[in-house]
Amino acid sequence: MVAFDNNIFCLSIHPDAIGAAESKDRVEFLLLTLKDQSERIIVPAPALAEFLIFAGDDAPLYLEKLRENSVFRVEPFDERAAIELAHVEITARRRGNKRTPADESPWQKVKFDRQIVAIAKVNGATCIYSTDPDVIKHAADFGMDAKTIADLPKPPAVQENLAFGTGQPDAPPDATAQPEAETE
Repeated sequence: MVAFDNNIFCLSIHPDAIGAAESKDRVEFLLLTLKDQSERIIVPAPALAEFLIFAGDDAPLYLEKLRENSVFRVEPFDERAAIELAHVEITARRRGNKRTPADESPWQKVKFDRQIVAIAKVNGATCIYSTDPDVIKHAADFGMDAKTIADLPKPPAVQENLAFGTGQPDAPPDATAQPEAETE
């Protein structure tokens, strides 16, 4: 089980989004890989809220499609997530800074990001995918693996067979053929 933060979830639905050209192949390959591994994808409810705000008037259509797709599972901030988040925050306060490790972020963002990671962790996600550096930092605090788009492998190159007049487009060239001698 893995989790997607809002930005990766958005790219999984809209791979052709503006500015996503370099990310498209990697995210599509990630989705294929997760499908091949029969992985489920958690979308923490706060991340879904961010996405729905972005979706605006189209939000109901996206919700309908999300409910029809068995790969994605929206998970709420519940009692288990609250306990997990409280443990991490108490630990940060004991270290001397309640925002740690996202020291420069506004307190409201810290709380929101921690909720996303706590939901992912208590629901069994082994990795969270995000482009938000703070979410990545919080994941480490929760003892979770986190990956950005730069961490995703590029899909393997597809090699196409070229026809060289053999009459058989997919036939490999004859390795024993000798080049013809040049005449002047």
